[in-house]
Amino acid sequence: MTDHPTHQPPIPRQLWLKQRCLAVENQFNGRIGPGAFILRMGPLLAILALAYWNDLLTPPRVSPWLAAPVVIVTAYLALLVLSHRFHDLGQSGANLLQIILPVFVWLWVGGDLMAKLPDRIWIATAAVLAAWPAIVLLRLACQPSVPQQPDVH
Repeated sequence: MTDHPTHQPPIPRQLWLKQRCLAVENQFNGRIGPGAFILRMGPLLAILALAYWNDLLTPPRVSPWLAAPVVIVTAYLALLVLSHRFHDLGQSGANLLQIILPVFVWLWVGGDLMAKLPDRIWIATAAVLAAWPAIVLLRLACQPSVPQQPDVH
């Protein structure tokens, strides 16, 4: 009968990987007040709007090798800031869907779907899809923070 070691200490690479995984997992758990939210979200929204409306991802304007990573990093940072603000209001970060889904439908899917609708319905639908994220962003910018609940273990 052979004796098997019950536990081997982790190697440094395993510890480093565990720390990175926990850091990524905890990134979206922060809190951010309304003032800091406005200061951080303004430039991020400006970059994303410019990237979309100026077609920065098309080759004639800016190299896609430069524009694509900038847009991806900016979108990730915007989601991070929005998640922190939702947590600061005592809500789940899943409320990001209130902004992501209408914007996605309006900007990417909406053109093909709404081309088949009468103009009056298309305009009303586009107005609702554009207004809802704007209302949510205004609420996030204006609503005061909720006091943090103490952890009970």
